[in-house]
Amino acid sequence: MVDLVAAQASWTEAVAVGATGAVARARSLLDRLDAALGPCGDPTARALLSLSASTRGSWLRQSNRHRAALRFDGEAARLVAEGFGRTPPRGLPRAAFADALIGLAADELGLGRFDDSSRLLRRVRTALDADGGEPGERPWLTDGRVELRWRWVMAENALYRGDAESGSRWARAAGDLGREAPTAHHRLKTRLIAAAAAAATGDRTLAADEAAAVAREAASNRLVPLEWAAAQLAAGVDSCDWAPRRIVETSAALRESGFAEAADFGTVGDGG
Repeated sequence: MVDLVAAQASWTEAVAVGATGAVARARSLLDRLDAALGPCGDPTARALLSLSASTRGSWLRQSNRHRAALRFDGEAARLVAEGFGRTPPRGLPRAAFADALIGLAADELGLGRFDDSSRLLRRVRTALDADGGEPGERPWLTDGRVELRWRWVMAENALYRGDAESGSRWARAAGDLGREAPTAHHRLKTRLIAAAAAAATGDRTLAADEAAAVAREAASNRLVPLEWAAAQLAAGVDSCDWAPRRIVETSAALRESGFAEAADFGTVGDGG
C-alpha cells in the first residue's frame, strides 16, 4: 500500500529541488516516486503520476525544449483525464488535470501555436470554475497555485501575440495572487512576468529595474533558472554590464546541474 501523503511530499520536494536548477537530482526523486506509485487506479495516485509528468515537462519547457515537453504534458493529461469521463475532477486530481493542460498551453505557445494555446487555456478555465469560490479560499497546492499558473500563461499568451495591454492586465491579475504565494519561486516568477509586460508596454526602465531585482532575489534564494531568466530579460531591455555576465555564469551552472543539455544553452538572447 502506497503512503500517498509521503508520495505527495516527495513530489513537492522534487519541485523545490528542480526550482534551484538541480534537475538531475530532482528527476531521480520523481523516478523513485513513479516506481513507488506504479500502475494504480487510485485517483490520488494517478494525480501524483500526472503531476510528476507535468513537472518533467516544465523543466524541458524552461530550457526552451517545448516540443520535447509536449510528450510529458500529454501523458500528464492522459493519466488524469482517463479516470473521470464526464465527471469534473476535484482536489488533487483536478489540480493535476489543470496543470497538465496549462503545461500543454505553454508548450503550444512556445511553438507559436497561439490559437491552440488559447483553446487549452479556456478548457482549464472551465475546470477551475467547476468548484466555484475564490482561489484564496482553498488550499494553495490544489487551487491558488494552479490559478496563478493559469494567469501566468494568459499573460504570456497575450504578450506573445503582441497584445501588450491584455498582457499587462493578466500580469496584474497574477500579481494580485502571486504576491501572497508561499514560495519565493512563485512570487519571483510573478514579478518577472510583470517586468516582461512592462517592457512590452514600453516602460523599459521599470522592466530593467525589476528584472535586476528579481535576479538578485533569485540568486539569494538559489533559484538559478529564475536568475537566468531575469538576466535574459534585463539584457534584452537594457545595455547593462551585469546581465550578459550573469547569463554566462548561470548557464554554466544549469548545464552542470542537468537543467539544460545543449552545449549552446544560455547564449544571450536565448530567453525562450
